[in-house]
Amino acid sequence: MGVDDAFLEAGKKPGLEIWRIEKLKVVAQGTETYGTFYGGDSYICLSTRKVESHLEWDIHFWLGTKTSQDEQGVAAYKTVELDDHLGGGPVQYREVQDHESRKFLSYFPKGIRYLEGGVDSGFRKVQRGVYEKRLFQIKGKRNVRVSQVEMHYTSLNKGDVFILDEGMTIHCWNGSQCSRTDRMKGIEVARRIRDEERGGKAKLVIIDENKDHRDENNFFQALGSRGEIKEASEGGDDVAFEKNSQTSVTLYRVSDERGTLEMSTVNEMPLKKEHLDPNDCFILDCGSSGIFVWIGKKCTDDEKKGGMKFGMDFISKKGYPQWTQVTRVVEGGETPIFKQFFSGWRDEGEQVGLGKVFRQGSLAKQSNDKFDASQLHDRERPKHKTEILPDDATGDVEIWRVEDRDLVSWEPNLHGVFFSGDSYVIKYSFTANWRRQIIIYFWQGARSSLDERAASAMLADQMDKNLGGIATQIRVVQNKEPEHFLRMFRGRFIILEGGKGAGYRAGSEEDTYDSEGKRMFHVRGSSDMNAKAMQVPRRAASLNSGDMFVLETPYIAYLWRGKGACAAERRNARQLIDYLMVGREVEPIREGKEPKAFWEAIGGYEDYATGKRMEEEKPSYPPRLFQCSNASGAFRVEEIFEFCQEDLVEDDVMFLDTYDEVFVWIGEGANEVEKAEAVTVAMDYVRSDPSGRTLEDTIIIQVKQGYEPLNFTGHFQAWDRDKWSKGKTYEELKKEMGEDGIRKVSEIRITPQSVKTMNNHNHSDVTDGGTFSYEALAKPYHLLPAGIDKTRREHYLSNEEFFSVFDMERTEFDSLPRWKQVQLKKEKGLF
Repeated sequence: MGVDDAFLEAGKKPGLEIWRIEKLKVVAQGTETYGTFYGGDSYICLSTRKVESHLEWDIHFWLGTKTSQDEQGVAAYKTVELDDHLGGGPVQYREVQDHESRKFLSYFPKGIRYLEGGVDSGFRKVQRGVYEKRLFQIKGKRNVRVSQVEMHYTSLNKGDVFILDEGMTIHCWNGSQCSRTDRMKGIEVARRIRDEERGGKAKLVIIDENKDHRDENNFFQALGSRGEIKEASEGGDDVAFEKNSQTSVTLYRVSDERGTLEMSTVNEMPLKKEHLDPNDCFILDCGSSGIFVWIGKKCTDDEKKGGMKFGMDFISKKGYPQWTQVTRVVEGGETPIFKQFFSGWRDEGEQVGLGKVFRQGSLAKQSNDKFDASQLHDRERPKHKTEILPDDATGDVEIWRVEDRDLVSWEPNLHGVFFSGDSYVIKYSFTANWRRQIIIYFWQGARSSLDERAASAMLADQMDKNLGGIATQIRVVQNKEPEHFLRMFRGRFIILEGGKGAGYRAGSEEDTYDSEGKRMFHVRGSSDMNAKAMQVPRRAASLNSGDMFVLETPYIAYLWRGKGACAAERRNARQLIDYLMVGREVEPIREGKEPKAFWEAIGGYEDYATGKRMEEEKPSYPPRLFQCSNASGAFRVEEIFEFCQEDLVEDDVMFLDTYDEVFVWIGEGANEVEKAEAVTVAMDYVRSDPSGRTLEDTIIIQVKQGYEPLNFTGHFQAWDRDKWSKGKTYEELKKEMGEDGIRKVSEIRITPQSVKTMNNHNHSDVTDGGTFSYEALAKPYHLLPAGIDKTRREHYLSNEEFFSVFDMERTEFDSLPRWKQVQLKKEKGLF
């Protein structure tokens, strides 16, 4: 059987490709639509990545909650067809609206947006200047979901942020119980709608429930209705679904050995690797926790197609939730999650045993009180995020800087040089499929003003209109530049401090020097095409053993090479000198061999980020970041892929694993349960590591937000000290507070005994730290007594009132399963 014409060129280069099922046919989608999905449609998404010298693929078919059965069937069938076209090697995933895997969400760093309707809904074509009122609900701390909801006050709840888009006025309504993180994400989404869809022209109104009365009245007037707002608990949770009981696992064989497809149960338990016959297809039914379809190397085409169909049929026949994930794996390409169900399956370096399963890319969790940290080792290590590369980036480039809300041409000899205090518009022209195509990037510096950022979006939109609306507009934020954007400058991408908005003269290199005529650059990148140089504070604390740095003085350019700097960084640093520092004498320096003149030029020696792992050019154990939270009532741990400083959530606890050290980072808004649980999980995580490390040879350190040591910050690119530490290094904070003072808030060395003491202390804080009446504890979040742990309200009841409320003693309550405790607390208004 041939492949659909839409798939002929699919999967040939790294990137993301998306098709929609339209009138039961596969139709390629434009890149400008990526991240927007209609709830009445079905889509196929192909992620292609280059691993060493070959390509690897993941295929996801996404089903909207209101898509038709016919469209679902076509999406599944065509996914198999695409898989066959790529040699049967890809892993297939079934994704359902509101319950997407983390792997799928990672393809859309700006979040995904759900819209009502679909291709068969008879929607009008969007006309410029004509806007339909829409109400959106914002969910998710990291992978933001923007869901269109009914235009009615009953859609609102006190725990979430909602955006009412009127076209030229965008209302951002914050529920009274939503967190700081929720508010920030809501504003970010609202700004994106304003800048990217309205060209920066729309008015943005931020409203806090019950505080901004005039604006709130306008909001409800635009909404068309007003009434009592639901509590936060009624707003739903977009985190991975909860299960109250463990579902049994069943293995089925799918075979056409007798001439027709038949499915039979494998009754032997426990399951072993030997049960999987390469001549057949197998279905591993884990209930609503997930369904796996295993494809043997020698199975027939009918078995391949039939296995996937049977797997999907299980969802309806067995009454599983529609968002149950179906994952296709091939023999030899099994994921660790799949292998866990087979007791005889042991790969070198992996843990032995079944363990507990969590859906790939979702939040690791469990229904009991104690979290199983060993699960975190079974996850597939994060792979490089795929990007859309429209061409080889050798087309024509024109650049303008935003000055006084107008575009000023940026000279060709300055292409690739940007000021962090400015915003720019870049027009990229290229030929594809014998047609001239245009991409308009608007790059916004980290320190550019809000007016300049808005103007860059507006001017990019105006440029598109002047071109007849044929261009693709892409917003680029400093430090988040996509690969194609960097490739346009052929290895010369430089970010200087200052800019026009900061009172600097346009294009003047001298503006970036300090009073001594010196400046310093940090060079980082994995290839000649994506390496970039950023001006950093001229001081030793800016150095990092893993990268290259260039220190420029009036007469000498020092080329400082960290022990872990790669070849691409070394070449890029030299190119930087050849371009910006013409006439300077070049003095290469290896880390540890610095002359006295270098330290004098940099302002004196200071400690900087270093260590065995940073000194490895290709780290044997790359750092991993995890987020710990109990915001949904159950303690969960989530791994953050390709992390940066912005991924540290101030309302939660994180832990950073650098192998020799594990840092437990405490955000300002983290609660006591998260603090205690995160430390315990970090220790269990080290104990259960299959690589063999132990608590005796691994240091666990607790640090607090704003007091991060260098060996923590060194693992984050372009760490901003101004964000939380007022521009001061950890060493400077030490001197300011004194050794004893800073140890009270940071760098606490953790041992098993200290954890036991801390847990006992936390328990006594709750049970002995005062009692409150049931009436006081049953109030809404924002009216609860100050200083209490709001997730454990029942602990503040007196023993007598506890028995009166729950009709049982504390000991009996504590012995109940976690889900039962939560249910009782909800019934009594204490959750």
